Amino acid sequence: MFIWLVKASVRLAIGVIMAGAPASLVSAQLERITPHWTSSTVFFESANACMWAGIAPHICQAAHRSAFRQHLRAAPVYRELADCEADFFPGECFAVEATRLWSPWLSGFALITRAQLILAVDDTSPGARPQPAGSRDDGSDSKAQVRYFSEPLYWESDHQGGSQLTSLREKLRDGEHFDKAFTRHALLQAGSPASDRRLARMFEPQRLFHVAAP
Repeated sequence: MFIWLVKASVRLAIGVIMAGAPASLVSAQLERITPHWTSSTVFFESANACMWAGIAPHICQAAHRSAFRQHLRAAPVYRELADCEADFFPGECFAVEATRLWSPWLSGFALITRAQLILAVDDTSPGARPQPAGSRDDGSDSKAQVRYFSEPLYWESDHQGGSQLTSLREKLRDGEHFDKAFTRHALLQAGSPASDRRLARMFEPQRLFHVAAP
């Protein structure tokens, strides 16, 4: 009886150790390898300007097409020209033939690049900083994931007598509620939290899936 209890205790102890080992190994691996994201945004007035800046043509063309589609879907429209120009800039609105409503001209697009770098934490010395994966001879993978997004741009007043390019998302962030714009959502009051949430979803940059790498 005593021998059986000893064997059972040994089996239990070994089981506890083996159960904890994989979790410890996984935890150590997660602590050593951590993802870091960087983001950059560049404004372009055309796909050609994007290519002249040295960016791959297929990325520039895809970004411009995506911004144009989002412009058609999300750009605010107005019953009066004066209201459109008040939200954007004089001379930057046109009448949509099918509806006779006024809309701002699409004046460019923003190309947003978000890259994920896998950084390996050098834990060989106290207080060591993270290092790019692959910088050490430890078999780590230094491949970065790159995601591209785009959004339409419009001219607006810079309140100093000039104009500047901006996105609908940025205007909403700066407090513009587009309360004079025409809307078919009669139950949503302009400037209300529900209305702003709806606009925020519409104005989100669109991801360019087919040009992402890898």
